Amino acid sequence: MSAIMPSSSNLRKLQQYLGRYQHTSTPAAFEYLVATAFSRIFHLPLQTKAKEDPTIHHRVIWKGDFNKKNRTFSKSPSGADSICFAFEFYILVESTLRSGANQWRKEFVECLRHYDDFVRDNRIAKNDVYLAMITPKLHKDTYTGFKQKVVEGYNVILLEAPSLARIWEVSNIVLTMRHLDLRQLFLCLVDVIRDSSTFEKMRDEITRRISEWREGVFKREKTAFFGLRSYEAMKRVGRRTVGTSEILLNLHEDRKLKEYMSILGGGEMATYIREGLLSERLAYCIRTPDEDMFCMVNKTDFKSRGMRLINAVEKIDG
Repeated sequence: MSAIMPSSSNLRKLQQYLGRYQHTSTPAAFEYLVATAFSRIFHLPLQTKAKEDPTIHHRVIWKGDFNKKNRTFSKSPSGADSICFAFEFYILVESTLRSGANQWRKEFVECLRHYDDFVRDNRIAKNDVYLAMITPKLHKDTYTGFKQKVVEGYNVILLEAPSLARIWEVSNIVLTMRHLDLRQLFLCLVDVIRDSSTFEKMRDEITRRISEWREGVFKREKTAFFGLRSYEAMKRVGRRTVGTSEILLNLHEDRKLKEYMSILGGGEMATYIREGLLSERLAYCIRTPDEDMFCMVNKTDFKSRGMRLINAVEKIDG
């Protein structure tokens, strides 16, 4: 089962991942890996061509297919390899294992026609559609070919597999990240191609911009992250009221929390716990002379409040 449930580490150790499959299936296996990445990044269901359900509007559809029993893949026949139907925008995803000079000529030239066809056939504003080109290693000719198209108004994103892995890893940790945060990143990456003067500078700038974006997302979503991790720690303790010291003890070996702290540049863990639990309405605080004690909210009460908030927003939106 693990052979068809890829993770972000598979993008970093690509040859090891592709080695699981027959050589003739590796291009399609890469397509599937990339489609899975977009599904996990956007927290949307992944569908295949054989099991597409268009009634689910927000989804990622991979136009290929796989056979679980034989571990064989079939490439997408034509058009974009995958389409991500995100909230208020779309991403056409094209992937290739080619890394030489024929990367542009053999793989990506047709993508621009797919972009135009998708915009025309679906009557979508061009600014709401992005074309994401994913490959283990970009070739200079691909950059040169797309740069002029970006200047002409195409929203093109060029990403190497490790860069896509970094974005995926953020979504693995920050479960509350919005699609708007991802759209802001994509807009930034389009600008990088437009404004770059050389291929090498573009690659360096993409790495830097993803790092800046990641730091911004972690800062914006820290109360949700620390609130959820602290709430989970309280559940492990097994009492309704739990002190800060016990929460800290249960979070001592939390790998995701350590990574979060490193990106934030440190800080007072007890403060993050307090802000997270209280800001996200997961608990209320009881002050004692020794330490803060937190009482978990009733799950039904928490859910009811959330639904009332959602209903109020929907009512305002009409």
